[in-house]
Amino acid sequence: MEYIPGSRMEKHIISGGKPSRSVTRVMSVTSGKGGVGKTHTVTNLGISLASLGYSVLVLDADLGLANVDVLLNLKPKGTLHDVLKGSMGLDDILLEGPGGISIIPAASGVEELHELRSAEKLLLLEEIERVAHRYDYLLIDTPAGIGTDVMYFNSAAAEVVCVINGEPTSLTDTYALIKVLSTTYGEKNFSVVVNNVADETEAAAAFKKLTRTVERFLKVNVRYLGWVPADGTVRECVMQQQAISAEFPSSKAALSLAAIARKVADQKPEVTVKGGMQFFFRQLLEMTSYGEEASY
Repeated sequence: MEYIPGSRMEKHIISGGKPSRSVTRVMSVTSGKGGVGKTHTVTNLGISLASLGYSVLVLDADLGLANVDVLLNLKPKGTLHDVLKGSMGLDDILLEGPGGISIIPAASGVEELHELRSAEKLLLLEEIERVAHRYDYLLIDTPAGIGTDVMYFNSAAAEVVCVINGEPTSLTDTYALIKVLSTTYGEKNFSVVVNNVADETEAAAAFKKLTRTVERFLKVNVRYLGWVPADGTVRECVMQQQAISAEFPSSKAALSLAAIARKVADQKPEVTVKGGMQFFFRQLLEMTSYGEEASY
């Protein structure tokens, strides 16, 4: 990873530590249905990772409906739409978020990735790659569901994290997401965060229901990453457009997200199998190009 004077990496080296990653870890955070707290999870996971000394870049991958900047009450100077038009570079639109994270804002009304022309895809991916290699983590907030763009980002990322809650529709839709990713795109490893549940017992029950069905019909590995309790402070932060991990780090939800971040940081991903950030963009470009050819 590139050494940048004044960066978190430099501070970590000066303090006697060593950078923990030689490549950017690319993680998609996804869900089978909307309303489960996916964007809240990915932004606060990023803040928690940043508090551990890692540099974090969050990509709002919902190209047609921006969410991250709205959730955090940020005012973009520009969006990916401006990058696609060639009027701005990615460095021009990069936002500084709470807790020291950086954010690539999406835009409302931009075409889906598979609908963009090849030149636009190449420009977008080259710009993101040019910036993202400076970070320890690239966290991708995908759209919800099983649409084409969701599959592109999830299947190209080195690690896939599914956010669920205890509702039957959440479990059913997440199973559908895992099924498509495994049978069509060959994804075999998934992590799960159970969000907005009463206690650990409810979280364990939701995870067990999901894995029982997955193990019965699919040959994949599903890993329990952690759970986040229902916390009134979360709703307060959402309404105030604040990040709970930055504003209320001692709240129950923030402490749970911090524990998940530590677990993520401690795990040893097999980067030699799926690669790091560079593989992500090459793979994403190849898949979008293939989809374009297949449509002819």
